[in-house]
Amino acid sequence: MDRGSSFVNADGPKDTPGGPPHPDDPAGGLPLFDRHLRIESLAERLHALAADFERGTFATRDEVVDGILIPLLQQLGWNTGDPGVVAPDLRTAADAVDLALCHPPGDPRILIKVGALPESAGAPNPHPFDDPSTRALQLAVSDDGRDWQFHFPAGRGSIRNRRFARFDIVDGAKEHIALTLDTYLSFHAAKSREAFREAGRDYGRKRFPAEACAAWRRAVTGREVVRRFLREVEETVGVATDRRQALGYVRAQMGSLSWPPDPPDPTPARRVEVGDKVYVYDFDSREIVRRVVVGCEPDWNKGEVSRDSPIGYALLGAHEGEEREVGLPGQDPSRIRIVLIADA
Repeated sequence: MDRGSSFVNADGPKDTPGGPPHPDDPAGGLPLFDRHLRIESLAERLHALAADFERGTFATRDEVVDGILIPLLQQLGWNTGDPGVVAPDLRTAADAVDLALCHPPGDPRILIKVGALPESAGAPNPHPFDDPSTRALQLAVSDDGRDWQFHFPAGRGSIRNRRFARFDIVDGAKEHIALTLDTYLSFHAAKSREAFREAGRDYGRKRFPAEACAAWRRAVTGREVVRRFLREVEETVGVATDRRQALGYVRAQMGSLSWPPDPPDPTPARRVEVGDKVYVYDFDSREIVRRVVVGCEPDWNKGEVSRDSPIGYALLGAHEGEEREVGLPGQDPSRIRIVLIADA
């Protein structure tokens, strides 16, 4: 991967001086290309952690905190040496959490608890994540450090219902985990509140299937709906309508109501076209590489590929997150994932 001359140290918090955040990085810190370097570096560390798990490196809570959480937080831009920024053993109204990530110092943005997961039988009751006064995202890590669960703040249902992301460090796809960590746990995302906004969108998408049916029924049987139905009937018939009769009719119709049609997607998934710059994760080399799909005369020195080449053929028409196989002459097929599509 060609890091170019714009390589920067992604381990420490940085701000873009004198102006709004870079449009490629709404989290407010590094340009898009540097964010991909950060994600790639995270994925490499996660692969190393998976090997450590196989050797049984993490046996206690302190080993999970010092050997997993602290190094990952440092890589995500947090100043772990400042107790005002990464506060240990913060107490909530219910219990204590192991780490509180703060910005500005003393203002918790993310709470981290290591131990029995909230849905486990051994979880304390009440759980520190049940404190509604702390408006911060919540991360629960299992005793052995493998299972991670992100939760929305209290006040929106049970802990299990508030979970919007979950992964296993050992068995999960490392590049996907790295992207998740950077989205919800990086210093820049927490500082700009983009982590909270992104978590809200993911939480809403997760909760929609479970709540939409009940919300739909409440909406179509609400008082305003009944009043409007009565007005329509009265205007059509020309005389006042018995309210009980009208309400009985509405209730009878509820049994035959079908699911409302899905609204059209206002932002369809972007697909790779000629001229796009594509960031691709190669499962064989375990790295993110950049490809530019062009016409018939690609510049190989710039990482460009022809639309008629095996790689170009595999990329064209793919959408972000899709996995495809690239069949190179004389070689076994290589599996790739389209990480991001951008304008060249």
